[in-house]
Amino acid sequence: MRPDGIDIALGLEPMEIPEGTEVAPELWYAAGAVRTEQVDELMLAQAGDRLVGCWYRPHGADEDPEAITEEAYRAILEACRDRGFGHLVRAWNYFPAINQSVDGQERYRSFCAGRARVFEALPDFERDLPAATAIGTHVDGMLIYFIATRETTLRIENPRQVSAFRYPRQYGPRSPSFARARMSQDEGGAAELFISGTASIVGHESRHPGDLEAQIDESLRNIGVLLEAASEEGSVALRDPGDLSMLKVYLRHRADGARAWGHLRQCLGEDVDILMLHGDICRSELLVEIEGLYRQG
Repeated sequence: MRPDGIDIALGLEPMEIPEGTEVAPELWYAAGAVRTEQVDELMLAQAGDRLVGCWYRPHGADEDPEAITEEAYRAILEACRDRGFGHLVRAWNYFPAINQSVDGQERYRSFCAGRARVFEALPDFERDLPAATAIGTHVDGMLIYFIATRETTLRIENPRQVSAFRYPRQYGPRSPSFARARMSQDEGGAAELFISGTASIVGHESRHPGDLEAQIDESLRNIGVLLEAASEEGSVALRDPGDLSMLKVYLRHRADGARAWGHLRQCLGEDVDILMLHGDICRSELLVEIEGLYRQG
């Protein structure tokens, strides 16, 4: 942690991309002075109407993540509320062996159960769920980082997909607690759109098992529908995923990097920044997940 901010190591390796191509870094800038502090396992950076935080604890692949996830989110929401940032707008969740089983249950489903226990205790919890990503790392440790705001933000859902918080029980004892996207405005009036990790899912079912390019196309189609919904409900005018400020792409197999890069550039053109990382997706049949960010100005 620095006086002017915090550094967050995700535990995910960048994918190899064509030689000479610039890798887009993930950097979050504040308009004014930044105040940092550490509270137990939480690092916090506050500036204006944004609070950025990071929670980390050592955590092994053979441990059940349910209890640690519940503890983490209770600490995160308490820290946000205590500082006047009562609205979690975006959360990223990284932990090892996401598709492996512990005590007869997939670790991702255990994670979802712990997270849901915290959110479902809140009044009208579905309205305030953050946009989110959950990815499996290849190192030990659970890392959650997040952005919180003072004012509520607009939740965006995808009509092509069942809302994650209403998934049927076949996907685990508790549904995933996140919104498909959230849109906010900063103190200067600039709109920000945070798009959750988006995969090749229609309704609630995975599509195109084993077909990387088809999964990328389906994921981009889902993002496109979210952009249409955001343009109808908010103050942005976005035509397709190529209009976004940045895409973060997670790939299950390192060997898929060059193919994914080429296909994404063919679909999106060269203007949008893309960061590709090697990580496991929350469903074992999925090869890729894509999240997006748009900021006006």
